Amino acid sequence: MTAIRLVPPDGADWTIDAVPTSDGVELAIAFTLQGKPITARFVMDRPEARTLAAGILKAAGDGTMRTFPKPVEVADG
Repeated sequence: MTAIRLVPPDGADWTIDAVPTSDGVELAIAFTLQGKPITARFVMDRPEARTLAAGILKAAGDGTMRTFPKPVEVADG
């Protein structure tokens, strides 16, 4: 497996890299804060990585539901 890199399309100054390890994943989030580069690295085993992924998916779903509320259903006929 190779590294996964997320680079924002709008030119924002941050990246997320995920690299698989033998027992999990290493996640690196790089950004600039007050003009200085910062990289936060998280080394997680598989259960921790799955918990993080589930939390991110849940937050994204919640954000989507708040942004795009369910449309009113129209009865047939």
